[in-house]
Amino acid sequence: MEITGQRLLKKEWQAFYPQVDLSQAKKIPAMTELGSDWLCQRCGEVSHEKVPAGFFYCPFCLVLARVDSRSFFYYFPAKKLSKKKAVLVWQGELSEPQCEIADSLIQDHATAQTFLLWAVTGAGKTEILFPLLQRLLEQGKRVAVTSPRVDVCNELFLRFRQAFPKEKISIFHGQVRKTAGDGFVVCTVHQLLRYHQYFDLVIVDEVDAFPYAEDPLLQRAVDHAQKSTGKRVYLSATPAESLKQTVDRLYYLPARYHRRSLPVPEVFFSWRLEKQLQIGRLPKNILAKLASLVEKNNVLLFCPNISLLQKMADCIAQEFTVRLTTVFSQDQERLVKVENMRAGKYQLLLTTTILERGVTFENVSVVVLQASHRIFKKASLVQMAGRADRKGAYNQAKVIFVTSEQTAAIQAAINEIKQNNQQALVRGLIDEM
Repeated sequence: MEITGQRLLKKEWQAFYPQVDLSQAKKIPAMTELGSDWLCQRCGEVSHEKVPAGFFYCPFCLVLARVDSRSFFYYFPAKKLSKKKAVLVWQGELSEPQCEIADSLIQDHATAQTFLLWAVTGAGKTEILFPLLQRLLEQGKRVAVTSPRVDVCNELFLRFRQAFPKEKISIFHGQVRKTAGDGFVVCTVHQLLRYHQYFDLVIVDEVDAFPYAEDPLLQRAVDHAQKSTGKRVYLSATPAESLKQTVDRLYYLPARYHRRSLPVPEVFFSWRLEKQLQIGRLPKNILAKLASLVEKNNVLLFCPNISLLQKMADCIAQEFTVRLTTVFSQDQERLVKVENMRAGKYQLLLTTTILERGVTFENVSVVVLQASHRIFKKASLVQMAGRADRKGAYNQAKVIFVTSEQTAAIQAAINEIKQNNQQALVRGLIDEM
C-alpha cells in the first residue's frame, strides 16, 4: 500500500503506520526559525511560544499532535498515478438539471479554477460530482473530499465506496483512520494540514459550516493541500454572499431530485418555553405535538445545547412510549446511533446541531426546540429543516420551529426556503408547492 503525501511526525508514523520503514523517507524540520519566532511547517502559523525546557512549539495545530522546534516531518514523495478505468456502479439516474450541472463541471474544468455548487439540501450534490470524479480518477488525478463535519465525512465515504467500489478510498478524521490508498481521500479539513501541494482536486463540502467558515487556518489548510495547478469545488446549500462573488463558476439548483418542494417550517409558539426548559420540562402542547408527529414519521429533535438533551429525553419518556436516544459530538456511540436511526431502531433522535448537515434519513420530521436560541443562525435553521423529506416515499414530513418569540433568523430561514421553492417552481423543477 502506497502512503504518500502525508507529512507526519515520527510518533505519528509509529502510531498510524508502525510497519513503515522511515529510512527511505524524506525529512524536513517541523518548524523553521523566523527572526525571533518560529514558523510551523504544518499549519503555517508563526509561534513564539516556549515550553519550560526552552524550545518552541506551535499552539495552533495541537489538535493533530504537538509540533516543536526539535522535531521533523517525514514523508514519501508522490508518484505519478497511471491512467486507468474508474468503475462507477451507481444505479441512480441524474435528473435533467443535475445532468446539466454535472456536464458543465466537466466542461468548465478546463478553463476555470474554482467552482461553487449551490444547491438546496437533498438536491443530490454528491451524485452530481460522480461524472467529474470518474473523469479525474481515470486521468490519474488525486482527489480529496473534505468537510468540517465528521458526520458529513462518514456519509460521503459510504456513498463514494458504494459508487466507486474498485477505488481505494481512505477516510481520516478524529474518530476514524482507514488507509486504503493515496489517490482518493475523504477527510475532515484539519487532516489536510498533513498534506502539501498534493491534490489535483479538492472538494469542500458544507463550506459555510463551523468551524471552517470562521477559521483562516482551516482555509489555509485547503490551500496548502491543493496543488498550485489544482482545482477546487465548493458545495453548500447556504453559501455566503462573498463566496458566490469570488468563485469562477457558480451553479444553482433550487430543487431536490424527487421534484417535491422543500417543507416550509411551521412556527410553533410556546410562551412558557424557557421557564419550562429550565426545570427540565416541556409544555403539554409541545409534548402533544411530538406524540402526533411520531405516529406518522420518525422525528429528529434538535436542541441548542448538550445539557438539554438528556433532560428532554427523560421528560418525553415519562409522557409517552417511544423508542428514543440522544446523540452529540463527544458521544462514543455516535456513529452506531446514527446507523440505528437509519435502520428504524429509534422513532425519536434528540441531537445537537452536530446532525444539522450531511446526514440523510428516510421518513423523518424535524423539530427545532428553542429555535430562537442565539446558536441557531439562519443557515443552521435552513440546514436542520433540510433533514426532512430528503429521501424515500413522501410520508407527511413536517418541520416545526418551537420558540417563545419570532427572530430575524427564523424569518430569514423560512423566507429562504420559500424563495428556493418559488425559483424551483418557475424553472419547472418541482411539480407543485
